[in-house]
Amino acid sequence: MPANLSPEELQFKLNELEEENRDLVKKTEKLSADLNRYRALVDSASDLIHSVTPQGAFLYTNQAWRNILGYTEEDLQHLSLMDIVDNKLKDKCAHIFNRLMRGEKIDRNATTFIAKNGDSVIVEGRCSTHFDNEKPLFMTGIFRDMTDQTRSELALLKSEKKYKDLFENASDLIQIVLPDGHFLYVNRAWRETFGYSEEEIATLSIFDLITADCLDHCKTTFQQVLRDPKLHHIDTIFTAKDGRQVIIEGNAICHFENGSPISSQCIFHDVTEKKNMEKELIKAQKLESLGVLAGGIAHDFNNLLTAILGNISMAKMHTNPHDSIAGYLDKTEKASSRAQGLTKQLLTFARGGEPIKKVTTITELIKDATSFVLRGSKVKCKYQFAQDLWAVEADEGQLSQVCQNLAINASQAMPNGGIITIQATNKTLALDEIPSLPSGKYIELLFQDTGTGISQENISKIFDPYFSSKSTGSGLGLAISYSIIKNHGGLITVCSELGQGTVFSILLPATLKQQPHPIELEELQKIGARKILIMDDDKTVREIMAAMLSFIGCSNEQACDGKEAIELYLKANKEGVPFDLVIMDLTIPGGMGGKEAISALLALDPKAKAVVSSGYANDPIMANYQAYGFCGILSKPFKLDDLNKVIATIIPHNHD
Repeated sequence: MPANLSPEELQFKLNELEEENRDLVKKTEKLSADLNRYRALVDSASDLIHSVTPQGAFLYTNQAWRNILGYTEEDLQHLSLMDIVDNKLKDKCAHIFNRLMRGEKIDRNATTFIAKNGDSVIVEGRCSTHFDNEKPLFMTGIFRDMTDQTRSELALLKSEKKYKDLFENASDLIQIVLPDGHFLYVNRAWRETFGYSEEEIATLSIFDLITADCLDHCKTTFQQVLRDPKLHHIDTIFTAKDGRQVIIEGNAICHFENGSPISSQCIFHDVTEKKNMEKELIKAQKLESLGVLAGGIAHDFNNLLTAILGNISMAKMHTNPHDSIAGYLDKTEKASSRAQGLTKQLLTFARGGEPIKKVTTITELIKDATSFVLRGSKVKCKYQFAQDLWAVEADEGQLSQVCQNLAINASQAMPNGGIITIQATNKTLALDEIPSLPSGKYIELLFQDTGTGISQENISKIFDPYFSSKSTGSGLGLAISYSIIKNHGGLITVCSELGQGTVFSILLPATLKQQPHPIELEELQKIGARKILIMDDDKTVREIMAAMLSFIGCSNEQACDGKEAIELYLKANKEGVPFDLVIMDLTIPGGMGGKEAISALLALDPKAKAVVSSGYANDPIMANYQAYGFCGILSKPFKLDDLNKVIATIIPHNHD
């Protein structure tokens, strides 16, 4: 500014400068506001936008760019454009970048960026370079994320070119069906699952495979697929070439051209095993609940039967055996004994339990069991038993269940009547003759019918739990039988042919032990007085046991649980009149049961003798009573002679 200006001129110039400064501030503020608006606009864009220096360093990236690629502004301070380009495309991108720096225009550029997490992001867009006097200042790129679209296009392209190879190696069941239902294509997994060759498929319609129960529903669904372009869920059952039913789940969608259906494409999964497992789980849960319920019912039911059978046996002691009433009592006693087996059927399978074995011959057992379940039917039994049949160690109740189940199975296979031939012979197995059984002596039982037979498809599943070819079958009978024979160390097998009948074969280990000679009631009464302690929570059971003991000359005292029993036992010892035997109920709801009581009693008196009694016939303690310190078992329900035999076995005859 000239130094010779007057003060007035200086003031005027100063005012001009201040005015220019105010205008400049306003323009700067407007530019800043515009810049913020443009920045907000760019940041809100869905496209990926960046600008870089001629050296590739990042000057700016918008929010979408950072969100999709995952880099922060701090990360970008240490990165260049080429650092985020896919290695396979670096040379190509470097060449394009150099062309842009020379001023060339590239309207469409496709490349692949590598996100911070390592994912590939396919982009497509425009790039341009800004110059100042032909000197490049920066390059701007505006890109669109084409990852999903590109991948879909690539997948479609590959499927069009290589679909057969991809589909053939897929584990899913893939089919393409024409609008009339005929197959256009099925993959290898589909053919292997249903058992058809490519030549056979050319002549098949989808409706040839759908089971009859699902056919109407599937026809309706198929028409919906042909009308509606959306994805449809399919859940149905196909029948394989060999007759197997295959449950499938999946999706179907129709391909249209000019509004007309061209083909439906379906991808299925074979869920037969999954569905069967779900059914088995539900059944197992139900069976577990039923087993708990049955256990409680069996306990109470057997307590009632103990009172019934006890009173019947007492009544028989006061009845002339030649009187007609004696016959009625015998029939009532047999019916009551058979009632016990009703709960054993379910308990054997649902609750398990080891067999309570004793040495026995099984001919009469087989006759009683089979004649009982076939009474009133059109089916008769023909018995062929070897005269010198060896004895076995077995649980008579469980073997009776097996015989009943096989007889029922044979009867159902002969609805118009017929003959069941039951054979029992001795058999000696050589080493490795049957790999699953050791060599030695066995009893072989054959149950042969002339019924409808079992198909080869079903014969391998005949012993599976819940498998039944009959609409009324529970599927438990043969599974129970298999479990029982296996627990006896034996083997059960089946041989059958459709229309020719079925033969079930059972091998049971024989024993050289002698069957104990039955002790007669009159012999027991000569033994002499005994003092017995009864422990049972059921008053009715205590009363009938007391009556039976009194009848055979034994005195008794009663306790409702283990605690009271131990108190009475110690009191009797102190008074010098100890108990000869304690009969303990195994289960005392809300109190000390037999398992706890015998342990406490033996700790006080190691010479104490005790018998375990229970309505839970399958309880492991009943099968291994000696391991718990008991001298014998008394399964409920029991009769007078059962009680006598237990006492006579445990207490020596020479006891005064």
